[in-house]
This record gives sequence, structure tokens and C-alpha cells, in this order.
Amino acid sequence: MLENLLNRTGSWSLTGSDSDVVISTRVRLARNFPSLPFPHMLKRNDLHVLEAVIKNFTESSSIKDNIIIAEIPKLDEIDRRYLRERGLITIELEHSPHSFALIDHDEKFAILVNEEDHFRIHLIRPGFEIWQCLDEAKQIDEELNKVIPYAFSPQFGHLTSRPANAGCGLKISLMLFLPTYTIVNPLSDSISLFKSKNITMRGIIGETIETVGSLYLLSNAGSLGFSEKEIEEQMESATHFLIGEERKSRELYYSQNRKKIDDRTWRSWGILAYSRSISYSEAMEHLSNLRLGILLSLIKNIDLQKINDLMINIQWSHLQRIAGRNFISISEADEFRADYLRGHIQQKEKAAE
Repeated sequence: MLENLLNRTGSWSLTGSDSDVVISTRVRLARNFPSLPFPHMLKRNDLHVLEAVIKNFTESSSIKDNIIIAEIPKLDEIDRRYLRERGLITIELEHSPHSFALIDHDEKFAILVNEEDHFRIHLIRPGFEIWQCLDEAKQIDEELNKVIPYAFSPQFGHLTSRPANAGCGLKISLMLFLPTYTIVNPLSDSISLFKSKNITMRGIIGETIETVGSLYLLSNAGSLGFSEKEIEEQMESATHFLIGEERKSRELYYSQNRKKIDDRTWRSWGILAYSRSISYSEAMEHLSNLRLGILLSLIKNIDLQKINDLMINIQWSHLQRIAGRNFISISEADEFRADYLRGHIQQKEKAAE
């Protein structure tokens, strides 16, 4: 069943509400078993207890028939990274020595076991879908809690490995496409504004503002002291603000820099259509330019769904599965990435003729 999952197209190629700006919405609920140490302190006997609990859930839950159990350490490096690249697991789970992922066969959710907490209910959807994600996460949470008791304090709420994540244990993250807002406005101003509202904004590389493809992550900084409703409202307000600002700055910037954007868009098209070697970061920048060109109606023979799909598929492990082989060097990957992109862009050129 896992092999079928690995070979199936994911939900990233879909588009949802406000998908011109919001690439995806991710919701996570952190939960822990009451009588065990947190994952980083678990001993072998503790692991046996946790494994028995997982087995009980997968055998007795009403959703048992649609769950794929992935023992992450038993997967090879490419498959572990592949699951992380498509958003089903996190980098922490990818490298955890005693981790599991209970993945819904239709990729509607995943329950991450032994990441930073014993359990993390994990959902990701295309577009701006906070309420929908949270509602689905609560349903899975109730189902899990029927079988597994939670570590809970009347004073602090759900207990977690990081105190800031205690309370309701909720984290909401949105991946945003902000190519013009981040040109027109100093990012430091936005980061300071959001920080005062329990919200962090960073790039998709590490924990800094560094990014590729004009993609940024917006998330609540913590959950301790906040209700689910408060976090939901904070994130919705911040996201609506950024959606409005990106749309305004897009039109304003284009009206003042029409020739510059036209040139940048079609240069990127040409590079993707004819290059013989291209790195991941360079490819992401050019795909970002095409995405903006689509939103400004400069490009009409390719849509956002296709760009989203290409942005995912040019990652290292996805690219190797497409190629059907493991790359022996970065240069080999760069050459295959160029071949892959060239084929798709030239196909669109021919369709437009």
C-alpha cells in the first residue's frame, strides 16, 4: 500500500481558495501519552508500550481500513525524503530513529509518531483552508483520543515536549506566494508586526527569511495561553492582510514596471524551455516568475496547477523517482531537472501553436 502512495500524484497540484497567494494550509495538533517520557527521552521498554498503543489504535479505530503504517527508519533515504517533500512527514520525523507515520490512504491526514511529541495529527490542503483543516483535525483527534489517553493538565492544557506548544497544541502554517509584496515592502516591518501578534514569518529554507521562488511560511509562534479559536482568528487575520497586500502590490508594481516584468517572465520561459542544466533554486526562481506571469495574464497556455506540480516534482527525491534511478551527482540531477522542465514547457509551446 505504501508503494501505491509513493507512486500517486499528491494534492499539491490542486488549487484551493485564494490560491493565487496561498499555496497550502497546514494544521497540526500535538498530543502525548501520559505515562511515557517525551520522544527524545524514550527507552526501549517505553517504545514497546508506544508500539502496542499504535497497534491498538490501528486495529480498533473506525478509520483503520484506510491507514497505511510507515515505519520511517525502515524506509530507504530516498523514500523518507520523498514523503517529506510531498508534505506527509516532517524533517524531524524523517531523521527520528524510532518514528512511525500513520498515513491516510487518500493523503487526507497523517499521524506522526515520535517526532517531537508522541503524536502529531497533521493535515495539509491546497489554498486557504484553515477552518476546513482544523475541523478535520479535530475529528481525527477525537478518534485517536478514544483509544489513546492524552497527557493533560487542568492548568496548562495538553502537555508537549516544548512548553510553547502546550495548551491546545495547535499550529497553523500557510505557505504564501509573495513575489511583489516582498519587493514593495521591507520584510523586517512585516516580521515585527506579526511577532507582536504571536505569528512568525520566514522563508522556506531553514528558520530564517531566506527563501526560493518567493515562497514564505506564516505560522503561529506558540499555542500556550491561546485557545484554538484565538489562534485560528489570528492566522486568518494575518493571512487576509497578506492576500490583500500582495494583490494590491501586484497591480501597482506591474503598472510601474510593465516592461521589466514582461522581460523577466519571458526570459524565465526561455531558460526553462531551452536550458540543459539547472539547479533547484534557479528553477524555482524561474517557475516563480512564470507563476506571476500567469497571475498577470501574460502567460495563457499554462495554469497555476501545472506550476505547483512542477515546483514539487523538481525536488531531489521526486526527480529521482521520475527518472527511475538514483543520481550519482548534483550535476546529473541538474541535467535531468532541465530535461524534465524543458519537456513540459516545450509541450505547452507546441500546444499554443
